[in-house]
Parts: sequence; structure tokens; C-alpha cells
Amino acid sequence: MIKIAFLFLLAPLLLFAKEFTLQSIEGEVYHVEITPLSMKIKEFPNRVIILDFFGANCPPCIAEMPELVKLQNTFSKTVQILGIQSSSKRNNKKMQKFVKEHHLNYPVINLDAARDLIVYAQEYTNWNGALPYKLIYNFDGNISYNVYGMVSWDKLIAILQDL
Repeated sequence: MIKIAFLFLLAPLLLFAKEFTLQSIEGEVYHVEITPLSMKIKEFPNRVIILDFFGANCPPCIAEMPELVKLQNTFSKTVQILGIQSSSKRNNKKMQKFVKEHHLNYPVINLDAARDLIVYAQEYTNWNGALPYKLIYNFDGNISYNVYGMVSWDKLIAILQDL
């Protein structure tokens, strides 16, 4: 009886499991598997994943980018940041220029390519679209933190130490 009840509760999560690909503005392809509570990216096994939902016209988003670049440099073997440009339509060429201007050292996914991920964040993490917003997944791919607003270096380090 307990097994049946457990399966009944687990069934919606299993039914939601979705696989799709994300393509960066540079043309790199990432294979993603998500459920309401977890996410795995085939190309980044056994890493903390930070999804940084940002806007190219968002001053707080731009202001925290040096901290994210520093984090990616410092923890490149254990952490992977993915920038998700999620506020305005810009073609990949304009986004490549933006990435170069801001010295971003992590992949960036443009708005149109990130639709599934944006819908997931809105539906399953109660994200209201305010930027910047981060989803942080632990080494096992389980969602550990969602962070609204700007995040400092000290806060990022505290989060990583907690994982």
C-alpha cells in the first residue's frame, strides 16, 4: 500500500520529465533533462549548475556579471554558469557583441532558444520574471537555491559552501 501511494505521488514528477536541447549564441548544443525538482546537463556532469536569468538591458544584471565571471574562473572544474538572456529579443550577433563587451566566460543562451527553460522556471520555481534571477543546482542536479536580485561574491561563495 505504501509503495502504491509513493508511486502515485511520484507519478506527476516522472510524467513531467522533459528532455530538450539548448543552443548557445555561439552554436554550442547542450542536452538538458528537467523535472520540477531537478536538472541535468549532459555536457556538465557532476557540476554545480547556475542558471543566470538576465537581461541585456538590466543594470543590476550587468553590474553582477564581473562576480559571475570571477566565479566561473575560480571554480571552472566544479561550477558551470549558463547565462539565459530572458528579457529582450536580440539576435545572436548582437548578443555575441554583448558577451565580448562584458567579458563573459560562460555560455549564453538567447531568449528564443531558452523558451522551455524560461517556462520551466516560471512554472516550477514561481519566478515572476524579475531580473536578475538565479537557479542553483547541486552536484546531483537537485535544485538547491533560487536567488532573486543581485548576488555578491560573498553570497555566491556561501551558497557554494552550503552545497
